[in-house]
Amino acid sequence: MMKSGSWKKNLFLLWLSQLAVMSGFSAMIPFIPLFIKNKFGITDEGNIAYYVSYFNFFGTMAYAIFCPVWGVLSDRFGVKPMLLRGTFVTGWMFPLMAYVPGPGWLIFLRFLTAACAGTTAASHVMIARNTPDDKQGFAQGVLTTAIWGGSMLGNVIGGFIIYYFNYTCAFWLCGILYLLAGVAVLFTYDDFQGRPKGASQAKVVHVRRVVPFIPAFTRAVWILLGLFLLMGCIRNIEAPYVALKVESITDAKSATYWTGIVSAVACVGAILSGALNGYLADRFSAIKLLTPLLVLSGFALFLQGSAGNLLLFTSGRALLYVAAGGLQPILQKQLSAITPKRKRGSVFGFSSTFMCGGGMIAALTGGWSVMLFGVNGVFCFAALLFLVSIALFRPGLARVVRLSRPQ
Repeated sequence: MMKSGSWKKNLFLLWLSQLAVMSGFSAMIPFIPLFIKNKFGITDEGNIAYYVSYFNFFGTMAYAIFCPVWGVLSDRFGVKPMLLRGTFVTGWMFPLMAYVPGPGWLIFLRFLTAACAGTTAASHVMIARNTPDDKQGFAQGVLTTAIWGGSMLGNVIGGFIIYYFNYTCAFWLCGILYLLAGVAVLFTYDDFQGRPKGASQAKVVHVRRVVPFIPAFTRAVWILLGLFLLMGCIRNIEAPYVALKVESITDAKSATYWTGIVSAVACVGAILSGALNGYLADRFSAIKLLTPLLVLSGFALFLQGSAGNLLLFTSGRALLYVAAGGLQPILQKQLSAITPKRKRGSVFGFSSTFMCGGGMIAALTGGWSVMLFGVNGVFCFAALLFLVSIALFRPGLARVVRLSRPQ
């Protein structure tokens, strides 16, 4: 049994850990297109987009494949070992990216680091397991501030390190921050008691499935999972190419510096989005909120694609995060409303997998659009997808509402 007050210590240590993890991740990942250009001498936008798209595709694929694996192992051995694995192993591998001889090796290492990661999801699980029920909302909310705060901090620090030193120093900073995150986890307490005796003889309720290995979710849940897939796609089309856009506005020397600033401002927009859209979601229906958010997101992306100065581009980036940041809470709230508590873990796990699937599609589609339309074109293409997606989101959510009504 966990001692009274220990959950507060756990929360503080996991907050520090996730702050370090997200700072480390964000100190280098946004600058990968510029790293590929400078490290390997690749100057053609199409070729850069080709490697960046596969860098993100295989990273997302590894995360989608291995997160469920680590989740099963955490149920068997505890969350703390999974957090230690994710932080220490990733901290050792990140600096290796600075010394790769070619982009293929860079993509391979990205796959390995993503496969070993999953610390954010594990931290949320550990908080949920070791925090009193009446403190769950507070604890999960506090942990989320570390995630966005770390992203802001990492973007700024990474941009400064690359600008004043070099990319190698930034990769080492990533590794060091992950290792420090692991040190913080060492002092946490996981109230894990293993599998209860006799669990293997527990009664198993069999659910008939039409297709083996496919969960027996309701039609409403499957529709929402499809919308999560769509959201994962449209929200990630242009993101890997922000650094290239900033470079086209400024210059090669200061691009990393300003990319960090732009990304940090966008994270502020995401934080504001969580508060604003959370407030609106409690007062308006999902369908009423959806169209304005999608239209505003499309406008923000058109603004970025046509921007000829940093102020306009940064404003568009922040506006995008404020608007598009409201899509996930809307879908999650709807998913929670139609899912029994005993099944929410499984259903929400699948929603993450479907979002990753959308991210994989986005990685390839974004690279393809840069090769065809250039860096400015990928932002306009993403804007068009947001607007077109209204034709899928609105009837999809309306169908979910109808299916969820008592018969």
